[in-house]
This record gives sequence, structure tokens and C-alpha cells, in this order.
Amino acid sequence: MRKLAYAAAFVVLVALVAYAAGLGVYAVASTRPRVATQPRSAEEAHHALVRLELERDYPFAHRFMLTPHGRMHYVDEGKGPVVLCLHGNGSWSLECTQFVIARSANSRVLAPDLIGFGLSEKPPRPPEDDVIEAHAADLAALVEELDLHEVQLVASKSSAAIAIRLVKLEPARVRSTVLEEESLPEPRIATRFAETPLVGELLAQGFGALSPGLARGPFGRVQGNWDERASSLALARALHD
Repeated sequence: MRKLAYAAAFVVLVALVAYAAGLGVYAVASTRPRVATQPRSAEEAHHALVRLELERDYPFAHRFMLTPHGRMHYVDEGKGPVVLCLHGNGSWSLECTQFVIARSANSRVLAPDLIGFGLSEKPPRPPEDDVIEAHAADLAALVEELDLHEVQLVASKSSAAIAIRLVKLEPARVRSTVLEEESLPEPRIATRFAETPLVGELLAQGFGALSPGLARGPFGRVQGNWDERASSLALARALHD
């Protein structure tokens, strides 16, 4: 009986320690970002990248437009056949930099930040409707606003589902073939545990574990706190449904 009591006490102690650790992670991760990463203008976007020490890695003009789910930041470089490059989960259009530079010599290349990522607006809560459908609707708004046609999609592995949904929304404007980008390696452990309640929140929103380099890396740095990283967790869970 005494052993059972000790075991129960140990389990309670472990649970309390885990709870306290979780609260600590949340307290740190939910503090206000030191750099505002939801700019409203090209000047604010440039200033944010300067403060994040990323301006040299991102040599493009900043553009914005309103979509059904928020203000979208995007790159639009070059002339010719239109190519739309979609970054992966936990990332942003910085991932497409080398692709944009190479292809814009003979193509018009667009690289948006999905809503909730990069320098786009980050709503406090993910959309209540289908997350993949919401991202596709935002991209459809971009395609229509810019009156694009014969758009070739290049997508990372974790944004391929969004690309396929976009084709269904805009069959007259977007090609049905989706080319896979040489994307960044996805953090397997974080992706595997994303669906697990509490654990997923701690890994994805607390540590930015869905971003290459975690929260302080060049890709996770623009999702500045717990709330801003909610979009990464929501997309990871949507991809596993």
C-alpha cells in the first residue's frame, strides 16, 4: 500500500513539474515580440527585416494586398510566364529567395507569405473554416487581383495540398500541374507530435519547432510569439486530418 502511495505521489509530482514547465514556456513564448512582424507598408517591412538582420538575404521589393483572411505580403519579380512559389509550413517567402532570383531572369515570379506566416498579417486565431481552403482562397484572391493567367505552381511538400486546392478554385487561371520545390527539411518530431493536445502546442507554439532552426532561426524569427505561431500548428494539424 505504501508503494502505491509513493507511486501516486511521484506521478502527481511529475504532472505538477510538467504543468509548471508548460506554464513557463507559455509565459516566455507569449511575450510581445521584440520586432513587429506584421508590417503595413514596404517601409515597415524593410525596417522589420533590418532589425531581424535578414534584409541582405531578402533583396526584393515588398508588396501587400488584402485577402479574405488578412493582409498578405508578397514578392513580384521579373517578366514573362507567371510562376507562383509557395513556401512550406513554419517558413515564409525567404525560402523561395534563390528560386525567385534564378527564375525572374526569364519569368514573372511571385512568392507570397501565407496569412499567419512571414510578413503577412497574423490573426490571433486560425480561420474557423478549413485551414487549407482558407489559404487557397487567399491565394485565389491574389491571382484574381493581379489578373494572372497560365500560372505555374511551385510548392514545397507541406504546401502542396494548398496548391492543389488553389487549382480547383482557379482552373481557368492556374495550371493543373504542381511542381515540387526543393524545400527545406521538415522537422519530423514536431510534425509527428503536432496532433497531440498540449504537446503540439508546446512544441509548435512554444519552441517554434515546426520552423527550420526553431523560433530563433531565420524562418521562425518572423513568427514572433505563441499566438503568431498558431498558424503553423493549425496547418500541420490540417495536413494530418
